[in-house]
Amino acid sequence: MDRTDDGAPARRRPGRPRKAEAGDTKEELTRAAVRLFSRHGFEGTSIRAIAREVGLSESVLYAHFENKQAIFDAVIARYGPQDSARALDGVDHELANTDPPQFLTQLVGAFLDDWDREEARTLISLVSRDGLLQSEPLRAALSGTTDYATRLFSDWLAEGWIPEHLGPGDRLAYSFTGPIGLARVLHLHADAGPAERSQARADVLRHVDLFAAAVFRDHGKRP
Repeated sequence: MDRTDDGAPARRRPGRPRKAEAGDTKEELTRAAVRLFSRHGFEGTSIRAIAREVGLSESVLYAHFENKQAIFDAVIARYGPQDSARALDGVDHELANTDPPQFLTQLVGAFLDDWDREEARTLISLVSRDGLLQSEPLRAALSGTTDYATRLFSDWLAEGWIPEHLGPGDRLAYSFTGPIGLARVLHLHADAGPAERSQARADVLRHVDLFAAAVFRDHGKRP
């Protein structure tokens, strides 16, 4: 905290918040929004309620978000499929070239860790309860995830890791990601207890193993 020459806290001058403070405030508002949306639904949550949840005025909120839809879009970006891409940071990407089945196991494991966060599970409860599974921001985020999987499988088909007759890549991507997405919606929600979430993780990883055994030549060894 800045202080005056006599050691007292310095008063901030009016104006826009510092960049770091603005980022912190936006993050607090986003976390508050996902909690309130989950409890009361999108329509049942007001701008005022979100601001009050973090002890701010509506005018401060509007300095960060244009309207409630913008807040929802930020929630999707922060806790939805697009943000889950950060899970890729912990994956050994070289495995995509040397051992695709192991790459998929690491990749899905990282996503499962990310989806088990409280805010991510709260988001799933929100979109399921409030009929927002077809919302444009969520559809766009899911499309990005599907496109990524399609590129992976298309590359593996082209490189001979997967028999050509099992293609094309988009069909493989759909078959692979469908059960995983369903498990997230059904079992990785806000009210799911540790046992249910643990079982869902085990089921998803079993799906990955079975899919790899069925699709890749010699369980991932290049012919």
